[in-house]
Order: sequence, then structure tokens, then C-alpha cells
Amino acid sequence: MRAVLILPLLAALSACGAPDYYLLPPETAAATARSGRVSLAVADIDLPAYAGALEIAAVGQGGAVRLEQRALWADTPQRALTRHLVSSLQRRLGGQVMADPWPAFDPPALQLRVVVDRMIGGPGTTLDFAGQYILVSSASGGIVASDRFGIQVPTEAPGYGGLLAAHARAVEILADQIAARISGRAGA
Repeated sequence: MRAVLILPLLAALSACGAPDYYLLPPETAAATARSGRVSLAVADIDLPAYAGALEIAAVGQGGAVRLEQRALWADTPQRALTRHLVSSLQRRLGGQVMADPWPAFDPPALQLRVVVDRMIGGPGTTLDFAGQYILVSSASGGIVASDRFGIQVPTEAPGYGGLLAAHARAVEILADQIAARISGRAGA
């Protein structure tokens, strides 16, 4: 009798399998540095709860957000996205761009905080990435710039790998906007 009950349970468990883990892909386009004298500390990106989960968030029919149990980030989304933003800004700005906490004795000239209101899409759809970034002067503690952003990136590859590639591209577009803002301020 026990074998009759255990066999279907084992069959169900073996069908589940292990989840797939997805990496955020590296930036493919080479960006050119606009200013070699910038020092910028980047705080961890502030994500909504669904976007910060290890399960990849995807929007389903009717706008419902699903956390995919079998499709997981290979790193925490906050860390992966913050590191990708740091790398993208470094390529665009040159100078010293590092994630907080700032490792040097001398403080950075600027501090960056990104607050994400929305970061959602699905395989074969468009990723919607919106929020606000704030640049603060380390010397004065005052806000240098505070701009809202809204970025839409279509997924170009199939599946969750394509969705994470859209996440990476959205962060790169944000890095373009932030670098342009900083470069415009550098001469002021």
C-alpha cells in the first residue's frame, strides 16, 4: 500500500526538476568615456518587491505579476542590476565609478541613487522600466539633479534569457541618460 502512494509522489517530484538560473548578460556595445575626472558612488538600486525577488518576475494576462518558480536570477536582482549600472556608467564616464560603500578615503564628487517604480515585462513582450534617479553632491550634500525616467525595451531573444537581456539593455539606456546629465554638469 505504501509503495502505491510513494510511486506517484516520486513521479511528481522528478517531473518538477531543478529551476533554471539566469545571468544578467554583459554589455555588448562599447560605450566611450565622456569625462575622465568623475568620481561617483552608486547606491544599491531600490527595487519594488516583485523585481527584487530571486524568482524572475513576469507580467501575465490581465496584468498579473507572476514570480516564476522555475526561472531564477543567478544573483540577487538588486546586486546584479547595481553592478551592471556601475559597469555601464564606468564605460560612459571614465574616472572612478564604484558601488557603495565608497572604498576610498576621499569621498566621491557625486553620489547616485536610483529608485525603481516599475521593472516588469515578460518573454516576448516589452520590458517597462520606470523610476527616478537622484545625483547628490558629496561636498554640499545638495541635490545636483533629480530626474524621472521611463524606458521601454522589447525583448529580442526568446524566453527568460531574452527578458534578462532586456533588463540589461534598460539599465544601459539609463546609464546613457545619467552620463549625459553628469557630463552636462561637469563643465558648469
